[in-house]
Amino acid sequence: MWWQYILVFLGALVFDIVPFPFPPAFTIMVFFQILFRLDVWLVIVVGVAGSVLGRYIVLLYAPLLAKKYLKVSKNKDIQFLGDKMRENKWKGQMVVLGYSLLPLPTTPIF
Repeated sequence: MWWQYILVFLGALVFDIVPFPFPPAFTIMVFFQILFRLDVWLVIVVGVAGSVLGRYIVLLYAPLLAKKYLKVSKNKDIQFLGDKMRENKWKGQMVVLGYSLLPLPTTPIF
C-alpha cells in the first residue's frame, strides 16, 4: 500500500516539473486517491510535498530556459519582479509559500 503513496508523490512531482502547460498536480493526486481508495489527508501531505519539490526543481532550471527561449524584454521584466521580491524578503517568501500551497499550475508563471 505504501507504493501507492509513492505514486502520488511522483505524480505530483512530475506534474509540477514539466516546462510546458500541464494540468495542476492535484488532478493526479485526486486520480490516485480515487483509484486506490487512499486516505485523503495522507494523499494531501504526500502530494503537496511532491508538488513543492517539483516547483523547487522548476525554480532551479527556469532561468536557463528563460535565457534560451524568452525575449530580452521579458527577462528584464522577470528580473525586475525578482528584485522587488528581494526588497522585502519576508513578503517575497510568504508570496512564494502561499502560491505553492494553492492548487494552481506552475508552468504559466515560470
